[in-house]
Amino acid sequence: MRKLTILFILSVLSVTAAFASGSGEKLNVSFGGSTTVLPIMEGAIEEYQKMHPEVTISYEAQGSSVGIKGVMEGTYTLGASSRTLKDAEEKAGVVATPIALDGVAVIVNGNVPIGNLSLEQAAKIFSGEITNWKEVGGPDARIVVINRDEASGTRETFLETCLKPGAGAKANFVRSAIIVESNGDMAQKVGNTPYAVGYVGFGYIEGTRQAGGKEITISGVTPNERNVVNGRYALSRKLFVVHKGPLQNGTIENDFVQFILSREGQKIVKAQKFIPLQ
Repeated sequence: MRKLTILFILSVLSVTAAFASGSGEKLNVSFGGSTTVLPIMEGAIEEYQKMHPEVTISYEAQGSSVGIKGVMEGTYTLGASSRTLKDAEEKAGVVATPIALDGVAVIVNGNVPIGNLSLEQAAKIFSGEITNWKEVGGPDARIVVINRDEASGTRETFLETCLKPGAGAKANFVRSAIIVESNGDMAQKVGNTPYAVGYVGFGYIEGTRQAGGKEITISGVTPNERNVVNGRYALSRKLFVVHKGPLQNGTIENDFVQFILSREGQKIVKAQKFIPLQ
């Protein structure tokens, strides 16, 4: 899987002088996980760097499941996930700290004259029960389903919030779907593929439009911040950072997470088109 690696140089706060034991030597810290959370991590690291230039942090965006596994195995000291933890992950000692709210928008290619699907219709399209746009009031054309890879937290969220409620608890994705590895890839693929349908986190709606696609309403509800906050939009979720056990005072990981949760950090969340917790 393609790695999206971002390296930034950060310096240690006075309260975290223990990071380098006062020696002045630089430390390398590896974070990784969700592609959805990537813009938040980019923005937060960029701002954090301006304050603290002495620690090198890398973030590898390879998917939520990879990030969680990396935290469990010690590859990453901090991960990011766009899905909730599974029972086995919690039993392994992984802890998820919410940092933002988000929704998942259903998107279609610009040549699809459809502006709304019911939750049930969307579920039947992605599970393969509906295969032609004429079945939902569109043209007589085969529906091209674009899906995310199995490491994706967005895929897991979409399965739990769309397919299982809309098509039944045992519903699963159609096997013939085209698979892409990130939200950005999804936006581009749907925008460039006639009669395609897919889904992206809210932070990628604008990229979808630029690529030639568009978001649609679900059961008449627009995918936007207000409808996530008020509970009307069904395809919504929290975004998390994940770590092994509770965050410890005096560590880079705790200090960085506290920055994301601060007023300034939540401004970054909003600037990246996600929904702040506060």
